[in-house]
Amino acid sequence: MKLLRLLLRNTAAWMFIQLALSYTIMRVPRTLFHSYGWLFQSLNFEDEGRFWQRHFKVKRWKHQLPDSSTLFSASFNHRELASSDLHALQTFSIETNRAEFTHWLTLLICPFFYFWNPRWAARINVFYALISSLPFIIVQRYNRPKLQRLITRKKRRLYDNT
Repeated sequence: MKLLRLLLRNTAAWMFIQLALSYTIMRVPRTLFHSYGWLFQSLNFEDEGRFWQRHFKVKRWKHQLPDSSTLFSASFNHRELASSDLHALQTFSIETNRAEFTHWLTLLICPFFYFWNPRWAARINVFYALISSLPFIIVQRYNRPKLQRLITRKKRRLYDNT
């Protein structure tokens, strides 16, 4: 009975945390994620996103991840690009920042599970947070450099045509 209560408490906590974080971060203006875009720049080891494909085969499984737009109608649909115009590409890129930020925040909350759980249960919660957030972070870090290259090409074409 005690184990069941612990399981229910942790399940409810994760449901609340993930839904509340998603809803809250969804309300943050896009300009913030654009202004702090440097936080989301590719690192050298990522090789413009190719590292993630090479080591994690992202293309094989990324389409199987759920999208927040199925839960929140106001959420941005990360599954497909609505348009290939410059504004749509820039919006999509900024939304990858928002998604990555949300999942990093989820990981930062993990230590709080040590407050009410025995150590073994807290570790299970940390493991859950890792397996439920890292795939999304990896996909964002894989997709963003490709989006940035498309944006650069679009801007170049627009600039060359003026």
